[in-house]
Amino acid sequence: MKNLAEKIKDFPDSPGVYTMKDAQASVVYVGKTTSLKERVRSYFAKNLPIKTDVQMKDVADIEFIECESELEALVLESRLIKKYSPKYNIKEKDDKSRAYIYITDEPFGRVKIIRETDLALERIVKKNLFGPFGSAKIVGEALELIRKIIPFRSCSKMPKKKCLYGHIGLCPAPCESRISPEEYKTLIGEVKDFLTGRKKKVLSRLKSELVQYSKLLEYEQAANVRDRIFALEHLKRVYMTSDNIISIYDRIEGYDISNVSGEFATGSMVVFTGGVSEKSEYRKFKIKSVEGVNDVAMLKEVLRRRLKNSWPKPDLIVVDGGRSQVNAALSVLRSLSIDNIALIGIAKGPDRKKDEIISAQIFPRSEIALIKQVRDEAHRFARGYYRKLHRKNLAK
Repeated sequence: MKNLAEKIKDFPDSPGVYTMKDAQASVVYVGKTTSLKERVRSYFAKNLPIKTDVQMKDVADIEFIECESELEALVLESRLIKKYSPKYNIKEKDDKSRAYIYITDEPFGRVKIIRETDLALERIVKKNLFGPFGSAKIVGEALELIRKIIPFRSCSKMPKKKCLYGHIGLCPAPCESRISPEEYKTLIGEVKDFLTGRKKKVLSRLKSELVQYSKLLEYEQAANVRDRIFALEHLKRVYMTSDNIISIYDRIEGYDISNVSGEFATGSMVVFTGGVSEKSEYRKFKIKSVEGVNDVAMLKEVLRRRLKNSWPKPDLIVVDGGRSQVNAALSVLRSLSIDNIALIGIAKGPDRKKDEIISAQIFPRSEIALIKQVRDEAHRFARGYYRKLHRKNLAK
């Protein structure tokens, strides 16, 4: 164990899967983590739980496989557990909590989650079954991320008209004959490739599609494929706990405008990386080019000034406001030929009691919680700067 403790000091601080082997080199446990170094090191702490202590007495070697994100680690962990059936994984799993991803054997196959206890109730085509995974909730949120890259059908019964997913591009809307069975089969093939760890194959196919659409001058389709490529390439830091996924966006910037009747107008920029606020990177903007009450024009000024500098670019911009603010931010991005930054607005609904999300994408609930935190922090920071300028004026 002493040599093993030394070995793990060289493990990387990155997402991945680790395998524990016994003296006969049989895999006895497979685990996934956001940090291989920290997670594996925890097995060598004092006063381990009894079950973990028993497991570690059986471990003679530990190996790891690095992944680009924990979403990929989740998929790889499932494949390895299925391949090796490690005894300690089997002991720790409650069958009722385990879940599979299944693609129904139809011309327009439905992607859905099946609990292990319900497998016997389905006519399963084994090649369309992926798993098991530890939690149905985690798998559900993981699928929400995957469908941003590869749209698919998830409805239990094919409707006559496309649903919300169809309207926002997360389903190719076979219900309205927007896609042929052959084209849909290609998409499902990409989902299967992703779930079996062949991400590079998916990426290569998408890049070929982009070239073809560009040659044919089909700009709308090319833009759609480009967005999917961007989402796949930026699937960097997907943090999973037993309950949720925090965000696929590594750097999030939040913006808000604060003024009263156009006086002492200020803008704020707050920064979150990996779900944590980076106060040293916050910035304040005194509005220079806009007079009177025009929050939309003020937001444009702030974003233009920010995006023309050399600070690290965000993966996601959050604006406090509705459709007008989102359109304003989008116009600035387009004017600067920036097409690889995601955008979302959060506005108070008509009754001021419920937030309204303005975005072309669907965000898991856990992401929305983080996005609201970014919005609230931008609002707090903008108000603080406004009050400071107001106090200075009163002192004069």
